[in-house]
Parts: sequence; C-alpha cells; structure tokens
Amino acid sequence: MDFKSNQTIVSQIITYMKKQIFSGKLPPGHKIAPIREFAAFCAVNPNTITKAYAALEEEKLIYTDSTLGKFVTPNVVYLRAKRLEYLRGEVQKFRCELTECGVSEEEFIKLIKEK
Repeated sequence: MDFKSNQTIVSQIITYMKKQIFSGKLPPGHKIAPIREFAAFCAVNPNTITKAYAALEEEKLIYTDSTLGKFVTPNVVYLRAKRLEYLRGEVQKFRCELTECGVSEEEFIKLIKEK
C-alpha cells in the first residue's frame, strides 16, 4: 500500500477494503484476512486494522463470526446499495473539484464520456 499524507491511514485502509468489496475482489460471504496478517500486508500496527475493521463492521460491510473470523456481508442487495452510495459520493467529490476549476456541467459530462 502507498499511503498518502492527506488522509489518515485508517481511512485509507477503509477505502481500500471498500474498493475490494465493491469490485468483487472480496465477494459476499468471503473470509477476510485476520487482523495481524492484514497489518503485516499493510505494514501498519494491528490496532490500525482493528479500527478499520470496526468501521467496516459498523457500516455492516463485514461481520464477525466469533469462531471463524471476519467475513464480507453475504447481503448482495445491501452491498449493491452501499456501492452505489460510495460511487455517488466519489463522483460528487470529483465534480466539486472540477467545478472549483471552472468546469461546467456540460464539460464535466463530456469528460466522463471520453475514453
């Protein structure tokens, strides 16, 4: 992972996990890496992963089975809704940034349609 300085590491890990879930790389019901293993992968303190996982559980994107570990929620309908919510938020942030640069709505749409 390549951490940026303008966001906390926890929020960057949460975003990374959301992208993994929303892209299907971590499909519904999939077991996710244990805290220590994921902390080693990210080269961060396990407490950082604990905080990220807690936030993802609070959002109901993952859940804990006390004997088996942590899993992506199997609720496909919920995941689709959360994915759409996430994507809309990202598009809105991008749109605001472009608006600050003087990009009109028409120009914004044209830019999105370009390949």
